[in-house]
Amino acid sequence: MKATPGTKIGRVMGTFIVATTMIGSGVYMLPATVATYGSISAVGWLIAAFGAVLTGLTLAALARVAPGGCFLYSIARQLGTFAGLVATMLYLLSSAISVPMVAVATAGYVSFIVPALGGQQNILLVTIAFIWVFTLLSWRGAAVIARVGSLTLMIGLLPLLLVGTVGWLHFDQTIFRAGWNVSGTSDLTAALHAAMLLFMAYLGLENASIISDQMRDPNRDVPIATIAGILFATLIYLASTTAISGLIPVAALAHSAAPFADATAIMLGSASALLVAVCGASKAAGTLGAVQLGTAESLLILKRQAVGGQLSRGIANLGIGVFATVLALATSAPTIAVQFGVLVSALVSLCLLSFALAGVALARARGGVQRLVGLGCTAFSVGILASQSARDLQVAMVLLALASIAALLLRHRQRRVQAALV
Repeated sequence: MKATPGTKIGRVMGTFIVATTMIGSGVYMLPATVATYGSISAVGWLIAAFGAVLTGLTLAALARVAPGGCFLYSIARQLGTFAGLVATMLYLLSSAISVPMVAVATAGYVSFIVPALGGQQNILLVTIAFIWVFTLLSWRGAAVIARVGSLTLMIGLLPLLLVGTVGWLHFDQTIFRAGWNVSGTSDLTAALHAAMLLFMAYLGLENASIISDQMRDPNRDVPIATIAGILFATLIYLASTTAISGLIPVAALAHSAAPFADATAIMLGSASALLVAVCGASKAAGTLGAVQLGTAESLLILKRQAVGGQLSRGIANLGIGVFATVLALATSAPTIAVQFGVLVSALVSLCLLSFALAGVALARARGGVQRLVGLGCTAFSVGILASQSARDLQVAMVLLALASIAALLLRHRQRRVQAALV
């Protein structure tokens, strides 16, 4: 089901969708997450950004290879129907997992603002409420989500911009240098491990390609929106998180529950923590809308790939809402951190596996520089996967196996449908 001309978006709104998906709730916790490696994580950001640009260029190029624009179609065209179904299943699962993950983060910020909404049961109810609010909004299409996302992006950027600008006035080089590498490993190893964690902040860079059917000029707008969104996010990430490394000693930062709130408190006083929580809640809500939209679109793609025909966008959104609700119930935990962590590990692995396939598809479809870009994307994705812990790598392999089994079943059904039409 294609969007009508009046609801389609251009490169500017496409950039907002890419940026608002990437600059999500996760970045608010990343400074604490990578503090165990030290302020060398600034180098990790550069490595992660390089991989994100390679991936973005790969997906943007693939958006021009296959009719329909989306890189998932291009994988099917270049590597065969089965590979295309596997990639689509991987991406669909990662997107579906990210819906309750972002909803949980949104509920967490809300509970900080309104303490009465704290506690496992209340957090779960607020999470489900957010899932269904944005299920209904996503039903309206990309234009509505882009408007909501652009507004919440501006609000959510306030603490990041504040720390990334005013924070440098309070930057202490002694704190930054003292915590350069506290991992006990070489600088290269520490930077690579940090990059693996930080790449999570770039998940969502593919959204312009996924929703290419809803863009006015996909051949022009998808590459521009993708790369512009990545570069914009990288600038924000580097400026804000590096400033924090010169404000808070790594030992304290590693145990921080709200790094940006703690950094803002150093600059403006403890009352500023509430402002950061409001901004975080707004930004997470905007991210949830973009994620919901991308997930529904990937479900529509799977339907067209597997059995052909069209699926109502409304039905797709309804299905995603139900799945996200069930997953939120299944992963409910005493603390937000535990539930968030369970969902994040699976999400990153699934996305990297689909990006690795995308790189191979581009290398096969194009020659010259584009082939090198595709191979670079695959090498980066495999390298990041390999740098995970043994346990997380095992989880990734299990998820790949499940996606492959599901793709086999869908391929079998596809053949039966095709045979019935003969």
